[in-house]
Amino acid sequence: MRTVSVINQKGGCGKTTIAINLAAALGKIGSRVLLLDLDPQSHASLGLDVTYHDVQHTTYDLLRNPRIMVKDAVFTVNPSLDVIPSSPVLSAIEQELSGKPGRETRLALKLMRLNSSYDYVIIDSPPSVGLLTFNSLLASGEVLIPVEPSYFSLQGLSRLMETLELLKSETKHKTKIHVVVNNIEKRTTFSRDIVMELDRHHGDIVLDSTISHSVKYKEAALCGVSIFEMPRSERLKREFLSLARELEEKRSSLLEVDNIRDWMVKLNGPKIVDSGVVFTLKAPNARSVSLTGEFTNWSHEGIRMLRDEDNETWKIVMNLDPGDYEYRFIVDGVWIKDPNNVDTVLNEYGQENSLLIV
Repeated sequence: MRTVSVINQKGGCGKTTIAINLAAALGKIGSRVLLLDLDPQSHASLGLDVTYHDVQHTTYDLLRNPRIMVKDAVFTVNPSLDVIPSSPVLSAIEQELSGKPGRETRLALKLMRLNSSYDYVIIDSPPSVGLLTFNSLLASGEVLIPVEPSYFSLQGLSRLMETLELLKSETKHKTKIHVVVNNIEKRTTFSRDIVMELDRHHGDIVLDSTISHSVKYKEAALCGVSIFEMPRSERLKREFLSLARELEEKRSSLLEVDNIRDWMVKLNGPKIVDSGVVFTLKAPNARSVSLTGEFTNWSHEGIRMLRDEDNETWKIVMNLDPGDYEYRFIVDGVWIKDPNNVDTVLNEYGQENSLLIV
């Protein structure tokens, strides 16, 4: 599965138009696509006539509630395209998650748990750099930057490249970058000069496909459909099909398959292996460590864990059926949550239990 974030800090560059119609184009060439609306303005979902009233959960719930999975928030537009809509309340998520551990990796964790057979996840990111954009970038293996032919767009692209380089150095997370020229009037000398300047400075990441300026995109959005449902728009359809095929030729992935389990243990504590679920806790000075939770009826004794070979880590393997499990560790009689698990839920005493989803 390839995850592509469509991002640009500059408004008016056609970011949402690209996200909607690229998702539709990928469906037309045989891919199964999930379009994820991560912009509180909800334009990507509104552009396909989907609102938060049409689903039980939105991207807000996906980021806020560890029990909500991708499949719980999906709305099917057609057999090749699903959408997870946004809602205005998503604008409050940054304040709600302030200070929470792992807040930048919540979307990545949800997508790693995705069992559906999507070929692509296209994320429409907000036109700003904040928690939502960082969630989008850390969940993605690829970034698609729409750039309109203007001087301000060239300057904005340079600043965005600096942001992506900073993200790479701080998190060690690498993304493959693509730039697509959007909203172009090919007949004008000015547009051609801007494209030449773009190629001169960023030619190695600029795609050959370009998207023309047209009022048809506004008409399609008004009708709540992609450009592929609009009459007399064959040129625009060809351009988006060209973009979809060019991306298909540049295949890359979010994570190598061999690394997914390593990421899961970094992001979500317990590690799922062939023999079961491995719970670990680093407590070198502890005399005894036990595991308790819903699978032990919250026994005060719990299940004793054993020291690993390094003499610092305690470990136990459990056979658990698929489902949701709340749990805690008991270290020398003291109950604690799993420090390596970012997923927690409040219990009846107002304390946090760690949450495992198998």
